[in-house]
Amino acid sequence: MMYPNFKTKPASLIIALFLAVFFLLSSTKVMLAQETTVIEVGPTLFKNFQRNDILKMTLTTATKQLVNKKFKEEWQPIKLSFQDSAGTDMEWEAKVRTRGNIRKQVCYYPPLKLKLKKKWLVENGLDSSFNDLKLVVGCKKGDFYGKLVLKEYLVYKLYEELTGISFRTQLAEIDFIDTENKWKPFTTYAFLIENEDEMATRLNAKCAKPKRLRSKYLYADQLDKMTLFEYMIGNTDWSAIGSHNVRIIKCKDYSLPLPIAYDFDYAGLVDAPYAVHGKGIDLEHVTQRLYLGMCREKGTLEKQIPLFQEKKAAFYKIIEDFPHLAAKDKKTMINYLDEFYDILNSPKAFRRNIAELCRAEGR
Repeated sequence: MMYPNFKTKPASLIIALFLAVFFLLSSTKVMLAQETTVIEVGPTLFKNFQRNDILKMTLTTATKQLVNKKFKEEWQPIKLSFQDSAGTDMEWEAKVRTRGNIRKQVCYYPPLKLKLKKKWLVENGLDSSFNDLKLVVGCKKGDFYGKLVLKEYLVYKLYEELTGISFRTQLAEIDFIDTENKWKPFTTYAFLIENEDEMATRLNAKCAKPKRLRSKYLYADQLDKMTLFEYMIGNTDWSAIGSHNVRIIKCKDYSLPLPIAYDFDYAGLVDAPYAVHGKGIDLEHVTQRLYLGMCREKGTLEKQIPLFQEKKAAFYKIIEDFPHLAAKDKKTMINYLDEFYDILNSPKAFRRNIAELCRAEGR
């Protein structure tokens, strides 16, 4: 065995040690760059509503006016009544308006946005930087449309399980009361979505709003996770390069921007009757899958398979343990995911349905 000659080559040894330390530090830096720094944000409006169980809330506003003028997206007063985590009755004054594009056309009750005054938030000990929240409600009255809300909520939870680079949500049961007494009170399942700037701040990032962005300029590993997830849930109503149902953030821990998927009501896993495939997609039914991800070098997409296999049990548990959805509906969701895992576990099927159906520029 050859040993270093400390007497004759001290300079060489010092150089070697320096290089070893340099490469060690360099590799550590790269490894850390693959992880996301999570910043504790708060207290915030969203965190105030967060809880392990369902949030029960009463919204009192001119409901008929809100619906009749939904295309104008005008703000109007609303009162939020709920109990805080300590069980104390709370009553907050806020503003509400409709939002969304297609759902305003196909749904009687479109998604909503709630907004509180920044001064009021400061006076009540909440961060005024994030003073609005999105609220997803049932498209129409009735248990069937409430079920669709629950299924979309579960998709958000699956995505959050797959990657922490995602929006957080809070399930709610909302009682709507019309201040003008023109409509009878009604109840619907709903869920709140974390404010996008709060999400970005929590992930040590800032939201970016590019008009158009080529897929190759997004962080590849996160993009591949997202596109494979969209395939798993049977969703084609998204575009990373067009920022359609995809939020782009610039994170200090990553060299390239990160895509974050949201708005899953058109997914086959939800199977809403009004859902259609994304623009330019010619498939007969919304439950049919089509991979829309960017082409990668051979074997690259396959590197995502172990993660999805590892998450399978957690995915199924999220659905199976959910108390608000009927057993038959949970079974339907599980069966739909089973079809995805049959493809994932077959190298031939994976190549035929995913790897070989990629797009040169992605979607």
